[in-house]
Amino acid sequence: MDGLPGEPTVEDRIRKRAYELWESDGSPEGRADAYWSRAQAQIEAEGAAGDAVPPEPVEQSGKGRRAAEAIGEEGAQGQRPA
Repeated sequence: MDGLPGEPTVEDRIRKRAYELWESDGSPEGRADAYWSRAQAQIEAEGAAGDAVPPEPVEQSGKGRRAAEAIGEEGAQGQRPA
């Protein structure tokens, strides 16, 4: 992701997040370093998840759906009407 044309670098993502945090707090003066640190910690915590491509959906067989439905029905049978 870093360095590819058209894609934001980690620094770009931190800068954007810091600005969003700063704006959401009412744009206080003199706290740029604090917002940068918060944004950096958030981006690092997200890790590669922000770069990951969502997994392809897994096709479920009818058997799997029926099993899930049966589990849902069993759970519903144990509940009393409110």
